[in-house]
Amino acid sequence: MPDSNYFKKLVESRKKMRTKDISDELAEREVNTLFNLLKHFYQKDFNDSTNVVVDIGCGDGYLKKCFEKKKFKYLGYDVEDLDIEKDKLPVEDRSVDIVINIGLIEALKDYKNLMSESYRILRPNGFFYTITPNWHKDYKNFYNNPIHKKPYTPNSLKQALEINNFNSVKILPGLRSKPMWYYKGYLRFEKAYFLLPFNRYDFKKKKYYSNNFIRRLIPEFLKGHSRSIIAIAKK
Repeated sequence: MPDSNYFKKLVESRKKMRTKDISDELAEREVNTLFNLLKHFYQKDFNDSTNVVVDIGCGDGYLKKCFEKKKFKYLGYDVEDLDIEKDKLPVEDRSVDIVINIGLIEALKDYKNLMSESYRILRPNGFFYTITPNWHKDYKNFYNNPIHKKPYTPNSLKQALEINNFNSVKILPGLRSKPMWYYKGYLRFEKAYFLLPFNRYDFKKKKYYSNNFIRRLIPEFLKGHSRSIIAIAKK
């Protein structure tokens, strides 16, 4: 498992760089994107109060409040709780509706335990949701992160899920809260990369991360530049 000190420092630095409003906005866009994609591609709505989500690699649990607004019970686990490359999740078999992990799988030398444990705890027809860099679009930057171990392409990630017994796999560009036509079609990764040249939150590099005026100078229809993959799979 990657050095836990790195993740602790990452969470601490994000707290310093993000205002509460920015953090809440990011979380809302992340969670709303998940549910919009599930509704569109799987015709799945969650309308009761008995649903459970497990967030692996949850960091400071910034998604918790948004899931709870959706009436989900939220369980978050990070490096201080377990080693996801070898440990068993402290969750009962077939008791979870969604397993989510964002920016985790590329930091693992071996994804097998992550997928097998996720499969074990998911209910039949439950969903596995992951986001990772797209090697085709981000190969120049991938190893600039010291904890990155294993890159994925859309095809390799799809195969990894299928050989671990998941089905109905959808491989999509890592965009948040965009019209559905961006997520569809043979050229969907090119659309997400070239038609949206500006990353919504790249301004953090210029220390304008929490300055709403600066962030809004770029038109919304040009924001979303994607170098990542969203993968959704069904048990």
